[in-house]
Amino acid sequence: MRKLIWIMLAVIALQACDQNKEVYTIEVNLEGTEGKWVKLMAREERNYVTYDSAFAKSGTPAVLSKSVEGVTTMYLSVEDAEGSIRLLVENSNYTITGTMDDHQIETDSKAQNDLNEYNEKLRPITEKMNEMITELRKGPDPENPLKSDSLREAYYKLYEKQGAVDSLYIAENPSSFATVLALRGTFFMLDTEQLEAVLTSLDTPLQQMEEYKYMYGKMERMKAVAIGENYTDFGLETPEGEILKVSDVHNGGVLLIDFWASWCAPCRRANPEVVEIFNEYHEKGFDILGVSLDRDSASWVKAIADDNLSWNHISDLKYWNSVGAELYGVPAIPHTVLIDRNGIIIAKNMHGNELREKLESLL
Repeated sequence: MRKLIWIMLAVIALQACDQNKEVYTIEVNLEGTEGKWVKLMAREERNYVTYDSAFAKSGTPAVLSKSVEGVTTMYLSVEDAEGSIRLLVENSNYTITGTMDDHQIETDSKAQNDLNEYNEKLRPITEKMNEMITELRKGPDPENPLKSDSLREAYYKLYEKQGAVDSLYIAENPSSFATVLALRGTFFMLDTEQLEAVLTSLDTPLQQMEEYKYMYGKMERMKAVAIGENYTDFGLETPEGEILKVSDVHNGGVLLIDFWASWCAPCRRANPEVVEIFNEYHEKGFDILGVSLDRDSASWVKAIADDNLSWNHISDLKYWNSVGAELYGVPAIPHTVLIDRNGIIIAKNMHGNELREKLESLL
């Protein structure tokens, strides 16, 4: 009996140690990794940096082991292989088998198991989207020039369907770590009140994730420039190198601050209609201030000319670290802020006929 008690105590001690692991252990046994470096990448200010790495020797899996605080989103990559595997890493055990495209992850991590479940829900959609991306990368089909357009349209419909699945998952799973990742991809579609309601509904452990902190910070900045608030003034350089402020352009008129960039495809697609609206209402007292999130001055200036954007433009060429984007809590671009004659923010992200109708009532 005494021997049995000691065995039971040892098992309990081992379990306690395992539950309070000070390092993670990721065993990578993917096909095609033999003789290659396996890397665990973390994101720092939109850049990927190597957090951990291991060499996969012949006949043995690569094993990564290091300490991490809390739950951190990381990406597993293999030397010379395309793509990566997104992981929610905490100090737990992981075993990854299969291939980069079709892999299985066994783990005692709640966060990763949440992500595994979420990925399975999305699998039918993501597999189709990946197939379409592969086709689009081949370029236009000379024998069927409309094929690329139809593929893009189908892709955007699937993207919308993914957004609907994400929204439902977020609402039904306030304790899932994957909910934070799903919200990170859709939160820019929510207004300040909606975002605050979702963020405050999530369980406390989720609130320690970097993605949660990022969204919460954006929300706090969005509150300062919410609809109904006075606009926040700031100034950046024009393409000619002069400082131009929002207040210089507003000057008692109706102003649209347009956050965009030359590299932003949705922004460039939206520009022709913005040009039409500007030409239609400019003489009635409507103006636009373009705030670019570009990094390269030449690309910025070329896009202004190519798209015939004849209004004022400013930028600090700091990409997502743009002072203007930070002040206005810009979560994604294109992002617009409409300011009335009294300097009050009255709308955000209006476009097309909706914007036209609003301008008709203001001018």
